[in-house]
Amino acid sequence: MLKANFKFRSYFNFIVFCATLILIWSMLSTHWEIGMLSSFLIFAVLTVASECLPVALPKGGYVTVSCAVFVAAAILFPMGVILPIATCGALILFGKAAEDQPLWKRFFNASQFIISLAMAKTVLIQAGLTDFAVDIRHLPFYLLAAFTYMLSNVTLVSIALGKISGKSPWAIWKGNIRWSVPNFLALAPLGVLMAMIYVRYGPLGLIMLSVPLLLARHSFQLYIDMRKNYLNTVTALVQALEAKDSYTSGHSSRVAQWSIKLAEEMNLPEDRVEFIKYAGILHDVGKIGVSETILNKKGKLDDAEWKFICNHPVIGQNIIQSIDFLFDVGSAVRFHHERFDGAGYPDGIKGKDIPQESRIIAVADTYDAMTSNRSYRQALSSSEAIAELRRVAGSQLDPEVVEAFCRVIQKENQTEKLSPITDMPIAN
Repeated sequence: MLKANFKFRSYFNFIVFCATLILIWSMLSTHWEIGMLSSFLIFAVLTVASECLPVALPKGGYVTVSCAVFVAAAILFPMGVILPIATCGALILFGKAAEDQPLWKRFFNASQFIISLAMAKTVLIQAGLTDFAVDIRHLPFYLLAAFTYMLSNVTLVSIALGKISGKSPWAIWKGNIRWSVPNFLALAPLGVLMAMIYVRYGPLGLIMLSVPLLLARHSFQLYIDMRKNYLNTVTALVQALEAKDSYTSGHSSRVAQWSIKLAEEMNLPEDRVEFIKYAGILHDVGKIGVSETILNKKGKLDDAEWKFICNHPVIGQNIIQSIDFLFDVGSAVRFHHERFDGAGYPDGIKGKDIPQESRIIAVADTYDAMTSNRSYRQALSSSEAIAELRRVAGSQLDPEVVEAFCRVIQKENQTEKLSPITDMPIAN
């Protein structure tokens, strides 16, 4: 995999090199004592256990409850103890976590842990806070250090995922920050509490905190699973529709994928991209109310049949509005067949009056329809479809969206020339 991406390989080597120097320097600068060794072993075991229970993030990477352990270690111990603890957590894995991460991924995770924790500990050192002493009056500094760790961690991971996928690290950063913050808000205070309990009650006190840690991990897993279940519900609705027409099988999924890439190319916010994904999957769900005879007719539709077809965006909106978690997705679905010149349906609105999400879905829908076999014609090639998109830009489709889509296709063609790259579950 590393051979397939020079940019990531260079970044990987740089991060590992810097982390190795920091680790060696910190360990040589630390005066180790018997008490520190026992603390190291206790926290290393906690970190390994935490890293073996990851929660995958929607934009790549994952989070674990080890953030709380790291925060506690940063408060309690010198850097030469903290960084080896993090290294053990990244390198020593068991079960599914070990299967998912070959050695090179573990080395990267260990390296970004080391750099992120070194920056967090530097905040505490600059604040003049001593090791093995916890004072609630210093809570703002503890939380600032935890925030520094999270920010550094997400940044390093996002850059790596960006170089692997060829996507914007900034877009990945925004997505991962969005999903990491709930985990951080739950675990950072817990890490401070863990440090306080360890100072007062020792290792037995940490056992008392094992239940809250597991509950925090379980809650975040439920949070991510709920989001995934929403998408599964939406997909099931679409599969019911596509079962009626073998020619459109997979169409909605492809339109959703193209719409996501197009929205990201246009630098839309993460919540808008999420909105567009649902709208893209559901854009044709209203066809479930249209007769199969009309949908699969090979000849020209008569006026009555065309009226049924023109009504499917309205039917789709009505179906979607009854599902609470889909918010206002129905509005994007209603207008995805409107034309830029106002000659579309069902309402005949034009230009920028058409919601941007609908204009994006319209381009993705048109491209996929042209490059797919249908009952009444054969598929066009990608280049032929792009030429047609440019021809109807300004009349049927938004010209700005069409140009953005052309850039997406160009990037896709460049990516296909590279060797395929496997998914990389990197830790946050």
